[in-house]
Amino acid sequence: MQFFDLCKRLIPVGMALLALFLSTSFLPPRSQSDTVARTTGQACPNDDSGLKLPAGFCATIFADGIGHARHMVVAPSGVVYVNTWSGRYYGNDAPHAGGFLVALQDKRGAGRADVNERFGETVQSGGAGGTGIGMYKGSIFAESNDRIVRYTLPDASVVPKDAPVTIVSGLPLGGDHPMHPFIINGEGSMYVDVASATNSCQLKNRTLKSPGADPCTELETRGGIWRYDANKSDQSFSTVNRYATGIRNGEGFAIDASGRLFVTQHGRDQLHTNWPELYKPDQEATLPAEEVVQLKQGGDYGWPECYYDGFAQKLVLAPEYGGDGGKTVGVCANKIPPAAVFPAHWAPNAMVRYDKKEFPERYRNGVFIAFHGSWNRAPYPQGGYNVVFQPLSDGHASGQCEIFADGFAGAVKSPDKADHRPSGLAVGPDGSLYVSDDVRGRIYRIVYRGGVVGEATKVTPCPSPTAPAGDIDRKSVV
Repeated sequence: MQFFDLCKRLIPVGMALLALFLSTSFLPPRSQSDTVARTTGQACPNDDSGLKLPAGFCATIFADGIGHARHMVVAPSGVVYVNTWSGRYYGNDAPHAGGFLVALQDKRGAGRADVNERFGETVQSGGAGGTGIGMYKGSIFAESNDRIVRYTLPDASVVPKDAPVTIVSGLPLGGDHPMHPFIINGEGSMYVDVASATNSCQLKNRTLKSPGADPCTELETRGGIWRYDANKSDQSFSTVNRYATGIRNGEGFAIDASGRLFVTQHGRDQLHTNWPELYKPDQEATLPAEEVVQLKQGGDYGWPECYYDGFAQKLVLAPEYGGDGGKTVGVCANKIPPAAVFPAHWAPNAMVRYDKKEFPERYRNGVFIAFHGSWNRAPYPQGGYNVVFQPLSDGHASGQCEIFADGFAGAVKSPDKADHRPSGLAVGPDGSLYVSDDVRGRIYRIVYRGGVVGEATKVTPCPSPTAPAGDIDRKSVV
């Protein structure tokens, strides 16, 4: 009797379990990525970066204290190569011991480099470091002083054993922008930024009401992009190698999936400071827009005669060349306008196309840009000090950019108080995005861990180039 009572009590339980089994047996199977997303969600157990990222992304401090880290490149093996710099931009502080080039490797898979080796020129050998670095045919190419050199990597080492070979020498140094970032395409064409020596080619640089040199002879050897052949050695800087002109300071390069070449442009400074009758104080902070331009051989992008006015949405004549505060276009009608624009004085220092599949699909058609941040928005709040994503289509912006990574600067966004400033970007073979900092020499590694299934993607749009300057920062007013 007890047996039958037990059976009667168990039958409903069994029926319920059977129903549950049948209801789940015919559901579509979950993919491994779905399972990971559901179980891990947005957890980042090893995230010690302090960065603000979109949901599903995590960051670690890959390396720290390696010197004033500028641009990077990642080898197919996953070794991260960094060029570091020194000099007046960093208060002429003592450079890091050893070579200015750094090789970083994570052998344990912990998201942090456990191999840190230096090579290249040292202070003792006359080196000062540099910004530009790249990889082509398995060799490392790096800027060093007035040269770009090639290091051959042996099979059993992450650093070279032999002396470098000079690819091009005699690159102009000095002035406001002495760095030489570059990019090498699949055929070996090496595009080198030879930035301007001045702010706006005035007869007296950065001086009240000083007119612009006419013609601006500086453009013969500065303010543009030069092209060389990465397959050849011992080339010399020459005006015949100029590829495009009118680019004040083009530090970040990227090549899209169709082979189109893009470069960032740092807009000019001091419109109100040097031309107070033509520009209001807040226009010092809101003009001109920062740019990404599509490079074309023989193209003229306007500097120093023109700047891009984000409010008027066009290139306008600079005051040094007869401009009247943004009303007159003049010769700027014949210059090439930008492909994308951003708020003034954010300082785009690096750019990279995401060519892997680990990040969500929305990040595969566009570029990441590292904004170093500037000083020329003062006494209004500074901007930039972040990494943004700009979608592109057919060579132009296809939507508003979004702030992808923020929090580098810490409590204060200013050149002298920021904890860290984004300076370089690189994509690893595993889909990681690396960000360098040239204040304290930190390298960040950002990965995608997956979000919660069904959750809508939340993004933080960039401020419009027409956003107001904001309230005056009283702390910056002496």
